[in-house]
Amino acid sequence: MSDFLNLKGKMSDWGPFKSEASNTLIFSMGNPYEGHGPALSPDNDSRCANFVAYHVSERSGAKFVAHIPYTTDQVGEIALDWSPVYIPMEECVNKCVDYIDYHCKILQKIGIVFSRILIINGHGGNYGVDTFPIWDELKQKFPLSDFMFLNTYEVEIDEILQSKNYSSETNDAYLTAKKTGGHADTIEHSIATLYGGVDYGKFYQMNNFIIRNGTEAALRKWPVLGGLGGYLKFGGEKYEPLRKVGLERCLSQFEEDGQIFLFPELGQIVIEHLIKNICAMIQI
Repeated sequence: MSDFLNLKGKMSDWGPFKSEASNTLIFSMGNPYEGHGPALSPDNDSRCANFVAYHVSERSGAKFVAHIPYTTDQVGEIALDWSPVYIPMEECVNKCVDYIDYHCKILQKIGIVFSRILIINGHGGNYGVDTFPIWDELKQKFPLSDFMFLNTYEVEIDEILQSKNYSSETNDAYLTAKKTGGHADTIEHSIATLYGGVDYGKFYQMNNFIIRNGTEAALRKWPVLGGLGGYLKFGGEKYEPLRKVGLERCLSQFEEDGQIFLFPELGQIVIEHLIKNICAMIQI
């Protein structure tokens, strides 16, 4: 065969993407089965992470490889009450490392070149999984120039909205969302509108119930709303760890608002800002 017909090793600079981005692998993780109330699916956090990961891959040229199916929670085993597939954090990290290792070996075997890994996490309970030293084994094994971990919920809303003029609805949403950023609240429902994650019929039924019967009745019916507010309000000492992760402010805002709002424009602004920042990080 003539040499010019064999393209192996000759396509590294083809296409619109820089090699640094093309050599980056993306994995997502979230929670496949967690209560968010009747309007959001139990795998909402995973869907959010996948949405961000897909759009980052599409724009940056990084390769979205797989979604990690494991989940944990920084508050420990009490999370089993609203997150039945919870496993302890160290076990979760070990399983995640094995899962990534498995996929990287497959890619290596078929000749895919990579030098960096990015994990996009959409579940607040997974906060802290990146602190375990076992991740370094992946960095040394393949080897990797960088191993990155990013949480979808760590977005500075102040930074986004201060420099531009948005609609009055979005500015009102901003004033609400900046106080919460919790679980099954206004901002989480608003973001879910981006990926078809809201059942609007169930949402309006839920909100009508809250407005007619009050937040206390709603939290007895759906204790996950307002930052796991039912567990905070009625669960006693067992659920005290939830107060240490800042969910009380989410409950307070839910009680003040007396309902859950939907602000699709705000959700879009927040996630778009996040995607652009991740792409910029990858393309450095």
